[in-house]
Amino acid sequence: MDISPLSPTAQAAKPAPQTQTAEKAGQEFEALMVGQMLESMFAGIETGSAFGGGQGERTWRSFMLQEYGKAIAEAGTLGIGRMVEADVARLYGQTSEGTKG
Repeated sequence: MDISPLSPTAQAAKPAPQTQTAEKAGQEFEALMVGQMLESMFAGIETGSAFGGGQGERTWRSFMLQEYGKAIAEAGTLGIGRMVEADVARLYGQTSEGTKG
């Protein structure tokens, strides 16, 4: 009977560091891209009375849009992060295999 704290199934469930790195890179890229896209979309919209308007809204709008981008990326509904993640994982695998002697 194996009573070790980490059974083989628990070890297999833990993602590899490369996978975590690729996933983080993909999500960060998607958040940045979506945030930039939202800034372009909101560029022509005047600050109105919905949020108080004025200089305060103009100043903080970019921060709000970047947070929207992060939230959309975390949801993963666009799939951009997954595509970037797959490419980063593939490139990282090629680099890792190429440096092994």
